[in-house]
Amino acid sequence: MTAEQRAKIFKALSDPRRVDIVDVLAKDGSLCGTALAESLGISLALVCHHWEVLVDAGILKKERVGQLRICTLDVEKIREATGGWDGATQPKPARRKRS
Repeated sequence: MTAEQRAKIFKALSDPRRVDIVDVLAKDGSLCGTALAESLGISLALVCHHWEVLVDAGILKKERVGQLRICTLDVEKIREATGGWDGATQPKPARRKRS
């Protein structure tokens, strides 16, 4: 995954409402827009707006089932975006320069 693709995911997740959507889908699994809107206490129009940003970033997949639009979280895509940091080390304390 390129740095640009990773940045697009992080930008999509920079909005607290979109993080709420990801949290609900991670906990409850795939949901239709109406159920997601009810769960979050927001309008369906607002859910749809945020869905599009998350779909465009590649972390949600939207599928039409009859008249419903079912949204599924792509957890692997999120793992891939943060994957290079699993073994990151803690920063070392700065050394004092001797005079």
